[in-house]
Amino acid sequence: MLSLRGAPHLHRAADLPVLRRELRPRTAEQLAAWVGGFPVPELEPLDLLVELLHREFPGERATKGELSAAVSPLLPADWTPWCERCGVRHVVDGLFRVGTLLAGLELEPVGARLVFRAPSGAVPAVEAEGEPTLLRAYARLVGAFAKADAVKWLGFPPSGWPEGLRPVVVEGRKLLAVEDVVEAPPPPAGLLLFPRDPYLLGPRWLVAPDAAVARRVWRAVGSPGALVVRGEVVGDWRYAFSGRTVIFRVRGWRKVRGEARKSVREQAELLAAVWGGSALEPDVVEWESS
Repeated sequence: MLSLRGAPHLHRAADLPVLRRELRPRTAEQLAAWVGGFPVPELEPLDLLVELLHREFPGERATKGELSAAVSPLLPADWTPWCERCGVRHVVDGLFRVGTLLAGLELEPVGARLVFRAPSGAVPAVEAEGEPTLLRAYARLVGAFAKADAVKWLGFPPSGWPEGLRPVVVEGRKLLAVEDVVEAPPPPAGLLLFPRDPYLLGPRWLVAPDAAVARRVWRAVGSPGALVVRGEVVGDWRYAFSGRTVIFRVRGWRKVRGEARKSVREQAELLAAVWGGSALEPDVVEWESS
């Protein structure tokens, strides 16, 4: 589904009600985060967009462009500004993306293109405001953090913050931490994290002491994924498709040994299976390192 910041994510079905509740824009300030450089429209037509995504869905499957073309003519003008690149008026991309989440539209795993499945059943109800569960989960995953880090991960300013946050000082810097952290099993020894993973949106100086590695991982545009070994960012990675092969290009791979190397390989195999689906079977993972 398209969820946090309008990006594709794989979610458990049980988590979707919380995602819809907490990612639904409820103020003009929150809506502004979804419209990019366009003027902020009225908030009320959001429910109309959700309804149209169900009612006007074309066929069993639809690309992002097909679905946008089906609903855009039926939306108010301030929701469909002129797009120079496309040469037409269409719903603002960010508004379309949050609308698909609220409408419960799932993505087909067919590669880089955004292809949606036809909706099943009625439009999912979005619960009223409640405990900021996503931000509490963020705080538990990241550890000490600054509010600006959490806002960057969430994608917009939240309506409220979880209870139980307390100020902490780490290496002379003031941060926040959640008080009720429960004991959990340690994470895998090695991890392939995507750009904008919560762990990478906390204080980067805590997780990447090597300045050269940090410059490669945190880029203004086109950031790679992060190779994490026992909590420390030690390299970066990208992937590419070559026919039926998923190629992982990992810088820092030589630093990964033992259990960490096994863990990273298992994650790569899982990612290849998720991306491949029926379109790319059988999947093969090759490695490159520098």
